Amino acid sequence: MTVQTSPFLDLHVHAREPGQTHKETLPTACAAAFAGGFRAFAAMANTLPVIDAPELVRFVRNGAAHGVTVYPVAAVTVGLRGEKLTDFAALKEAGAAALSDDGVPIVSEALLQDALRRADEVNLPLLLHCEPETEQVEQAAFYSKKLGCPAHICHVSKVGTVAALRRAKREGAPITAETCPHYMTPNAVGRMNPPLGSEADVSAVLDALCDGVIDCVATDHAPHTETEKQGENPPNGVIGLETALAVTLEALFHSKRMPLDAVLRLLNDAPAAILRVPAPNGLITVDTDAAWVVEPEQFMSKARNTPFKGLTLRGKVVRQLVG
Repeated sequence: MTVQTSPFLDLHVHAREPGQTHKETLPTACAAAFAGGFRAFAAMANTLPVIDAPELVRFVRNGAAHGVTVYPVAAVTVGLRGEKLTDFAALKEAGAAALSDDGVPIVSEALLQDALRRADEVNLPLLLHCEPETEQVEQAAFYSKKLGCPAHICHVSKVGTVAALRRAKREGAPITAETCPHYMTPNAVGRMNPPLGSEADVSAVLDALCDGVIDCVATDHAPHTETEKQGENPPNGVIGLETALAVTLEALFHSKRMPLDAVLRLLNDAPAAILRVPAPNGLITVDTDAAWVVEPEQFMSKARNTPFKGLTLRGKVVRQLVG
């Protein structure tokens, strides 16, 4: 089946610039995004230096390339240290589209409450890395409901977390959540945080996508070099911009769990709504049945650490109209 749809928006990308350009750059991340059908992405703050100041927000925003919009995500706390909140208003004025200490949980309950309040005051989405996952999701949902302030939960991967989200939404907590393609299939391999789940975890994640407990799909694109990944203590993370569409289609559409239009909304309209930005302009043509072998050497990304190397997937962007 060949269909036209709006381009995708990735709510969760580690573009690695500034400071880690041996892993990825803003232009190579944008090239990978475009190849995968993404016309926009949110660039996480855990770079070197951390995106915790207005001039760094402007640097990331201005690094956009290849017709892809980059939405800077600024740090919640200075240096990601979990001690002092950044200046949310100044970061927003500089162009920050969201706030996150992704990679580091906000442990202090008092600080979490302050962050929820202040993010709501300046109308910026707060994207939370919860670790341990289920316990901190329960905590975030509790304070989100108590304060009436929205919160977004990153990279959901566990049965218990899905159950916690289901309860929280039923009770009226204003929270949203994402999962990632590598948590939607038992075929993924690799080291990441949170770790890959069991078959029961995968099933729970897919059910949650189908019934709206999980709101969207994001890649958590996390490039590393081959040397780093083959070292004694390899870093967590996998790339995903160029495989996200096909893996999502395999897990939800080809499995007959969800109709195609609903699957595509998980990649375009839903993440745009969470980020509070318009869906990307233009059109892409997707061939849902196009079979291809994942060969990371052919990727536009600078990195090769895909969890799907060698697999045959179905689904590909076959035409792009920029508008």
